[in-house]
Amino acid sequence: MDNRLDGGRFDAALHLLDRQVGDCDGLLVCKVDDLELSYYDDGSPAAVTRVLAGHAALVPRMSSRTGHWLRKRWVSLGIQYADRDVPLSFPLEAIEHLGSGIELNVERAGLLDRQPAATSGVTLHRMGELLGMQIETEHPELRGKVLDVRLEATRKDRWPMRQLVIGPGRPGSLLGYDRGDFNGPWMVQSLVERLHRHIRLIDCDAVEDIDWDAGVVRIASDAVAEDASLAKAPG
Repeated sequence: MDNRLDGGRFDAALHLLDRQVGDCDGLLVCKVDDLELSYYDDGSPAAVTRVLAGHAALVPRMSSRTGHWLRKRWVSLGIQYADRDVPLSFPLEAIEHLGSGIELNVERAGLLDRQPAATSGVTLHRMGELLGMQIETEHPELRGKVLDVRLEATRKDRWPMRQLVIGPGRPGSLLGYDRGDFNGPWMVQSLVERLHRHIRLIDCDAVEDIDWDAGVVRIASDAVAEDASLAKAPG
């Protein structure tokens, strides 16, 4: 499969989450359980900056569907561990190829370490927090939730967030049909395209505010809504 990093833009949930990671020798390293998001005080675009792995990454992402009961229960079972809630991670610079899986340019020995704390001027969040957030806007074409985030591989150390994929349903429910990742029978494609005709792409510049506690993304009423059709799929 072609390297999506060479094509420019790709989608976080569709192309990254839950993919297997292999080192330069083809040995299994981990699975992508979540992604680190960095928000910059200097106004730089928010970006994915690290891959997160392990139970401390996966459990919080899954627990959002259970009112965070699962995460609280999991932490309580190991309260003697100071870093139990800190996931393992590795930097994006280690990624060489993004296709059906993720291939690294380094050996797996000693690669995974605990996620570093945020540096000055940076606020850290996770992709799993953003996905599924409710959309608030007066825009007539926008409704639903954040289904995915379109990234751009313009740098080795960070992948800026360029667009939000917005629509009804929940993250993962589209299975890539809306973005051309499945070349099935034309009748099935036509049906799925109709079912997801309300899916829209919004530039991240149109986001006015993100309430992380309430799980709400507020978007400007004059945002330009792009139809996320099969013809406009990245890569």
